[in-house]
Amino acid sequence: MNAKHLNATLVVLLAIFLYHPLHAQNTLTVKSVKATIQGSSTLHDWESQITQITCLGDFQSENSLLKTIADISVKIPVAAIKSSEGKMMDNKTYEAFKSDEHPYITYTASRAQITTDAARNTTIKVSGSLTMAGTTKPITVEAKGKSLPNGDMEISIARKLKMTEFNMKPPTAMMGTIKVGDEVTVVVSLVLAQAAAASR
Repeated sequence: MNAKHLNATLVVLLAIFLYHPLHAQNTLTVKSVKATIQGSSTLHDWESQITQITCLGDFQSENSLLKTIADISVKIPVAAIKSSEGKMMDNKTYEAFKSDEHPYITYTASRAQITTDAARNTTIKVSGSLTMAGTTKPITVEAKGKSLPNGDMEISIARKLKMTEFNMKPPTAMMGTIKVGDEVTVVVSLVLAQAAAASR
């Protein structure tokens, strides 16, 4: 190899090494998930905690910003929904979800659309399939993403749903005098961390 070819090779290698750190993608893993279901009734507003939730996906970041999300899969055991109103409300919830025949709530999507503005605020739009009480519907979810001071990333979701759209009967109590509202809001906070950091 003559000097001219050697210099050209060095230039190419230098360009690769300079470019790569700026644009390398990093894999993120799910560090924590918190979720609640919020609703109303003829008596008062209520909230149920989702105490167990599995969230899987291919999460990639670039330059400390969320870049891509793919192969999204969420699974919630109906029995993991726990109300602050106690066991009676829980049993009414399980009945509405027809949990004996359909013990899980699932959401799947192949890919998310991600946009980031000049202030580094991230908006995430996911179109997927939600299955509850044995009925599957196409559902689009919009979320907000932000970087946390420790380098983690938080995704926040608040999505309104109507139980009757999934052939569910809103729970009632006290001989029908207390009725739960048809519309509920599912609130989710998902924290992502660098794969290496999350495994430590």
